[in-house]
Amino acid sequence: MCKRLERLLAFHSAPALCGIKASNLINLSKSDVSNLIDEINILNESHNPKMYFTFLKESNDNALLLVYKRKTLEEHLFKEENIKFLESIGYERSNNIFDYIDELKYRINNNDIFPHEIGVFLGYDLLDTLEFISGNKKPILKGLWNVYSKEEEKQIIFDTYTRCRDCVLRLVNKGFSLENFMK
Repeated sequence: MCKRLERLLAFHSAPALCGIKASNLINLSKSDVSNLIDEINILNESHNPKMYFTFLKESNDNALLLVYKRKTLEEHLFKEENIKFLESIGYERSNNIFDYIDELKYRINNNDIFPHEIGVFLGYDLLDTLEFISGNKKPILKGLWNVYSKEEEKQIIFDTYTRCRDCVLRLVNKGFSLENFMK
């Protein structure tokens, strides 16, 4: 993996790579990483079925990438409250995580409005996702996402994700391979 991609993944997806967050979403510029598609395909070949790098949308210039450990995303997404919410907005119930990701990908590519239910895929609290979608409330905390409840608890989560990112990035900058965090 090229060093530029390794640093971008470390900075933008360390919590998902380490399995402490359901997933991370990264908007990558294709000009920043030569052979981006090939690089991601190689990562998938060597790390599936544990770790996934899924393009949700691509253009000539950019690629929207969802990074996740399958088990971690399944544990969050398959909570009954999350499944019921997704069903309520038109997702078909399935035992296969890829069915949900395919539907999300379809919605990202075929709607004028970005599907804010992506918060459920990213591991955000369902209440925060619902409040964000409704737009009726002002957030009590803005951090990695807009928070509408449990401010102190969410601040601890933000701090944990930031420490994880900083630690992984520091190790990658010292020459450690990001591949070690994907095991």
